[in-house]
Amino acid sequence: MRRFSIIFIFVTGSSLANTFVFTKNNNVLSLSPGVEIAEFSINGSHSNTSSLCSIGGMAESVRAGEGQRNRWIYSDSSSACVAVISDLKDGTVNVMTRSCENHCGVSAVGSLDGKYVLK
Repeated sequence: MRRFSIIFIFVTGSSLANTFVFTKNNNVLSLSPGVEIAEFSINGSHSNTSSLCSIGGMAESVRAGEGQRNRWIYSDSSSACVAVISDLKDGTVNVMTRSCENHCGVSAVGSLDGKYVLK
């Protein structure tokens, strides 16, 4: 049991150590990239609204495009929400979402899209 505990602490500790926080206006993106997946959460809103937008989960690694270091795609199984998270070579992260209205208050729809900078 002791050996399992040490391995568990090592594995969970190493994944938590690689969490990066990016911001854009009123939004925060937490990203923990892995080999084949990235765990993420995005919370935010438009600047003058009280409605919030929030998505998160595990995104699957896909082939990076030109100007990108990494790219992940998240697809929510309970809705049609899709998010593409692109780690760009300039150190920023670009987020594009589609059909994620169910994750947002009315006045926050579309607030998750855009370029995030490392905090």
